Amino acid sequence: MTEKSPDPHTAKNSAHQPRWECDDGTLRLSGHWTLRRLGGRFAAQEAALRNISPEVCWDLSAVEVLDSAGALLLWQAWGNHLPKNIRMADQHHNTFARLADIQPVTARPRHPWHFLDQLGAFLIETGRDLWGLFLLMGALLLEFGRGLRHPRSFPWREISATIVNTGPNSLPILTLIGFLIGVVISFQSASTLAQYGANIYIINIAGLSILREFGPLITAIILSGRSGSAFTAQIGGMSVTEELDALRTFGIPPIRRLILPKVIGLALVMPLLVLWTDMVGLYGAMLVAKADLGISNRFFIEQMPVVVPSFNLWLGVVKGALFGILIAWIAGFHGLKVKPNTTSLSRETTNSVVMSITVVILIDAILALVFANTGIVN
Repeated sequence: MTEKSPDPHTAKNSAHQPRWECDDGTLRLSGHWTLRRLGGRFAAQEAALRNISPEVCWDLSAVEVLDSAGALLLWQAWGNHLPKNIRMADQHHNTFARLADIQPVTARPRHPWHFLDQLGAFLIETGRDLWGLFLLMGALLLEFGRGLRHPRSFPWREISATIVNTGPNSLPILTLIGFLIGVVISFQSASTLAQYGANIYIINIAGLSILREFGPLITAIILSGRSGSAFTAQIGGMSVTEELDALRTFGIPPIRRLILPKVIGLALVMPLLVLWTDMVGLYGAMLVAKADLGISNRFFIEQMPVVVPSFNLWLGVVKGALFGILIAWIAGFHGLKVKPNTTSLSRETTNSVVMSITVVILIDAILALVFANTGIVN
């Protein structure tokens, strides 16, 4: 029976494996201490070397190859400093010297009043944003007055493009959301009204809530997320690609060509979108009223102007125009704030949507308090 000779390639790989042995107080390392040879045993090797007595003498003279991964393993096993007793080849000294120059990253200590620093930074940034919005509104008013004096220089094409992009293209989502809002309002109210025999009051509840509050509010929130974010991304993208600088070079104010048309376009199209949302919302409420409470569509339509004064309809339309101005104004401001990098673009787009929705809800709450007892039939 003949003995099979060992594979030379396997024997060579085995000879290059990282090894260490302890003899007479000296820990001798040999082989290739590299990322390739350590492989998945990196953590196990480090844990084993950490348990070595600190009094031992480390001998790295037999280490043939030592890369940054192997040096980092030993450095961490030593506690981020060289042992007192160590022998190594001259070429390895530079590797550990570079590791010694690296300062460990430590978290800044949090003092008890750290939240005051964050609060102060937030208030300062908010104040800067409010001042910037104020200055932008002044610039918009100046550009609008200049356009009235010189109608031929008014950005008519940009206004029409804004109306087309934010009007008809928003109808599908507004139709779906408005219809569902009307269905939900009537469905949630129907059971309670039926218990007290007050079925007819479904017209009051649906008409007042949709025309006065939900119609303009839902439209504004949808337009904030859909059109407001698009405005900020468009203007911010032009800042990233330096198109805004090109406009200024040619003597074209970006506010006149980019922000003013969007403010005017949304101010014109938002009331129409609010009327559309009101219509589909009332249609959804009317279907539920007929299905659950037996109120006919004809009776619902005839009684609507009787029990819900027209003031509520016009208040919702005015809200729509006001919300449109706010959305375009805030979106344009955050678009101009974008710095020439993609991180700033994404951050300002997010801030634009959040701030628009917050301001819309805040203004709606203020108007609800101001007109609390106006336009309501007792």
